[in-house]
Amino acid sequence: MYIEGERAVNGEGLYINDIPDFPGTLQMVIFRSPIAHGIIKRIDVKDVFSHGGIALTPEDLSKVIINPFPNTVDKKIEYFPFARRKVRYVGEPLVLVLAKDYYKAIDLLDYVQVDFEELTPVVTIDDALKGNSLVHEEIGTNVVMDKVFSFGDQDAFSKAEVVITHPFKFSRHSALPLEPYGVLVHFEEELRVWANIQGPMLQAYFITKALNIPITKLKMKTPKDIGGSFGIKYEIYPYITLAAAASKIVKAPVRWAESRTEHFIASSAGSERKGEVEIAATKSGKILGIRYNFVEDVGAYVRPPEPGALFRVQGCLNGAYDVKNISGWYRVVVTNKSPTGLNRGYGAPPFFFALETAIDHLADELGIDPLELRIKNLITRFDRVIDGIEFYETPGGGLYPKQDYLRVVNAIREEYERWKGQKDVGVGLAVFVEPSVTNLAYVDLALNNRRNPHSASADYLTLSFNPDGTLSVFVNGTNEGLGHETTIVDIVCKELGLKPNEVSVTNQVDTDQPWNLASGSYSSRFAPVIISALILTIEDMKKKLITLAKKYLEAEEVTFQNGQFVDVKNPKKSVDVRRLVSAYHWNPSAFNVDFPLVSTGYFYSPLLKPVDGDRINSALAYGINAHLAVVKIIDGQVKVVKYVVSHDIGKILEKDILEGIMTGSIIHGINLALYEELKYDERGNPLVTTFDSYESLTLGDLVDADIQYIHFETPSPYIPSGAYGGGEGPIMGAPAAIANAVSRLLKKRVSETPIRVT
Repeated sequence: MYIEGERAVNGEGLYINDIPDFPGTLQMVIFRSPIAHGIIKRIDVKDVFSHGGIALTPEDLSKVIINPFPNTVDKKIEYFPFARRKVRYVGEPLVLVLAKDYYKAIDLLDYVQVDFEELTPVVTIDDALKGNSLVHEEIGTNVVMDKVFSFGDQDAFSKAEVVITHPFKFSRHSALPLEPYGVLVHFEEELRVWANIQGPMLQAYFITKALNIPITKLKMKTPKDIGGSFGIKYEIYPYITLAAAASKIVKAPVRWAESRTEHFIASSAGSERKGEVEIAATKSGKILGIRYNFVEDVGAYVRPPEPGALFRVQGCLNGAYDVKNISGWYRVVVTNKSPTGLNRGYGAPPFFFALETAIDHLADELGIDPLELRIKNLITRFDRVIDGIEFYETPGGGLYPKQDYLRVVNAIREEYERWKGQKDVGVGLAVFVEPSVTNLAYVDLALNNRRNPHSASADYLTLSFNPDGTLSVFVNGTNEGLGHETTIVDIVCKELGLKPNEVSVTNQVDTDQPWNLASGSYSSRFAPVIISALILTIEDMKKKLITLAKKYLEAEEVTFQNGQFVDVKNPKKSVDVRRLVSAYHWNPSAFNVDFPLVSTGYFYSPLLKPVDGDRINSALAYGINAHLAVVKIIDGQVKVVKYVVSHDIGKILEKDILEGIMTGSIIHGINLALYEELKYDERGNPLVTTFDSYESLTLGDLVDADIQYIHFETPSPYIPSGAYGGGEGPIMGAPAAIANAVSRLLKKRVSETPIRVT
């Protein structure tokens, strides 16, 4: 039974707008900058008050929002959740307007009067690099990070027989969850927050630091359900901070609900990246070295965790290939566009798009079949042994677990051979590793001056038996429709002999429960981290139950089988878990033990450590993927007619749920490759403000698409669940595989998204 699905179908979901208002709640709306770049000359809000509303200006907000959010680059850029002195993108919050009625508050926006002195906007990466206009004059440049790193022998390029240079561009994009941001707060002696935040993670730290309050004063919760996120709801923390400041000032609870237009222009976007990849190789196709030259546009501010998109893949810069000589030149620029942030696959889709389209370019240059070139360079040796476990250590510091890469790649060969000779179709490939369970220390790679090394990646899970023998499970995360509750219930029932209706799972953010800086639902960490914590917690709980069972059965030794504790010497004596637990709750003196039937488990891997120079094991797991895309041009449009994913992501916990998630991820990747782009005009005005102007696939477009999955399972020897992440792999590979397919079809190199054929 799919628990979350049943709840949704029955209309029993509980979302942020279903949380009742606190008594006296005011509705907040935001007056946003109508221009991309300009100095604020005058703000007049007296007419808002005269018409029965409340308006809060930057001067008001500065009295409560004391500190900027943490700086993630060495350039000293102050980022507050509202404009100060000047505006830097269309949609930047400037004035908060509050009223008892939401529509009244919307109407009152017309009475906010602001005068600007417009400045020349910085709209493109090229504009930023030229530096004729500056987004932040105080730092004297639009380049806020300029970093060079190298691993291995850089003389490999001078020794190479062939060197190709491959330019690319990956466009700014959104994930568009069904539900935009929503916040309900009351800030008195403590700050109470309800929000559809993807946390609590570092956001709790960001919010309390900005408001200059101890983290113990923050009581943050999420509703039972969240209408999608794909990373975007990480960036809700500036709006929680704004609403909290408003609540503190007006001495009343405050609710804010983001409109879809606001979401398009100002919530969060995946960053635009352009640059080039150079590959040095022998004429026979052995890759000797790779150079990356990336320029990342993060919008008007470097909003944490940016510029992490560049470094999330630091541990897998060589992809799936045995290449030891790698270097990079990474630059981050600011422009007069909304700040960027997490988006599905964070950093990996543009990276593998650049690398895998470059691999195809090299194949063309050498006259070698693209599949054979990849196989020639696949990793086959896993010669770094840690505690008896075999890994491949990458130049950037990653630790790939031992898997049979050749088996996974060869699994797509039959389809590849079947399609590649056909007329009027293009066949494209992408082979890569899928990083999951992010080591949050990767954000430190952007800094030269590093303080307080960290490596957050662990998490908690709590089991608690109730007096009637039912079990409650708590996870500090969010339910985004990924089947987490169903998976937990299935494992608990299997391990403890309970029935599904006897297990209740709470998968919600609650800072009153155990959490840490890594807690939350992101980076495909559920199967490796949360389920590992669950397994460890069940083991601990079983030890407690065994102690109780011995006393209850008056037995020296018991075993657990088919949901029953059985006396080893007298198998006729047994007790099931529910009866045992109820007996303990009813009469604890009969057992005389000093432990509760509550267990909090914690999973942490020592393989994830702080940054070491420019090296880091940036993820706990790296599953191998081989993707094949087949495209045709129908009515002037590129259509994906076949898509195959072959992968090994360790143990598969719930195959049906995994394939559902992967299908969504493939569709997301197709959209990025062919359709979606957040465009701006020359004045920095967003051209995409509604679904009508943001091209995306519809269900009708996918009716004839044939999607195939080939699963291999090599359970992890170092992760208790045995599972790696699997939900983000398709979006990491799809843009590259589709671009390579279109290149084959058109017989010309395609290396920009979205792909246009007319």
